Amino acid sequence: MEIIQTILDNPSIPIGGIILGMISGTLAGLFGSGGGFFITPALNIFLGLPYNIAIGTSACQVLGSSSFALYHHFDRKMHGVRIAFLTGIGIPLGSFFGVQVVGSLSNMGEITFAGHTVPAQQFIFTTIFCIFLGLIASWLLFDNFYLRRGREHDHHVGYLAWIKIKPMVSCETIPDGPFSAPIFTLLGMLVGFLGGLLGIGGGVIMMPLLFYVVGQETKYAARTSTMLSFMISLLATTLHASKGNVNYLLVIFLISGAFIGAKIGVAIQRKMGGKTIRKYFAFVVLAAAVMVIIKLITIINNAPTS
Repeated sequence: MEIIQTILDNPSIPIGGIILGMISGTLAGLFGSGGGFFITPALNIFLGLPYNIAIGTSACQVLGSSSFALYHHFDRKMHGVRIAFLTGIGIPLGSFFGVQVVGSLSNMGEITFAGHTVPAQQFIFTTIFCIFLGLIASWLLFDNFYLRRGREHDHHVGYLAWIKIKPMVSCETIPDGPFSAPIFTLLGMLVGFLGGLLGIGGGVIMMPLLFYVVGQETKYAARTSTMLSFMISLLATTLHASKGNVNYLLVIFLISGAFIGAKIGVAIQRKMGGKTIRKYFAFVVLAAAVMVIIKLITIINNAPTS
């Protein structure tokens, strides 16, 4: 009865949760991103969740959307599983440190910026998202519409392919030969930290990293990214749940929407080429960055002057 009353008192929870979940699930199926880069700030902006709760709830939702996307992407050859395993080794340590940072920031009070007194936690996380999403979107747009203009093939030599730290591993989805296993693990630590810090599955950075840094083909990079999003969100959810940072009622509606969205995203991805996937991904990240920038400006303008 208490749950039903909560839903009746807050109709935005089921409606907003299902809509945001569908968007997240579509992003997971289409780009290999669990949608956390969109869901975390959206939960704060549209549903008013404090950032520590938004981060924990987002991590739990990403776990659901990446699970559905992984199921629909599953094939007998399991392309990318070796890369996912090696990268996954570094995820636990990175996630642990990311969650610790969230805990530290959640205890901060207010800070002064540009003559305005703003909530420290909200301001810091919104600023991090602005920079993070802005940089990724800028690079993807610059690369796809300038550096790769007129190039239709998906072949790319990874920027770190020259590093030959042993052991080296060969993967069918990396056309240019063996890649350093320790580098995979370091990349896992990086995305694990971001997953714990921001409540994202890491797909928003993992897919570009796998293509640009490792040299994996785009479609396989999206699948590997889905596997990693599942690993990261599983660990981040466990850590955040232990700190009480998850709104489980909202998660139910988010995952319900993600179930539908994942089918849509996977169906669309199967009809698209690698270059097209990267282009659309750039615009999606850019839209999320603009949304967060508007939120940051609103926070500053609405804050009292000091």
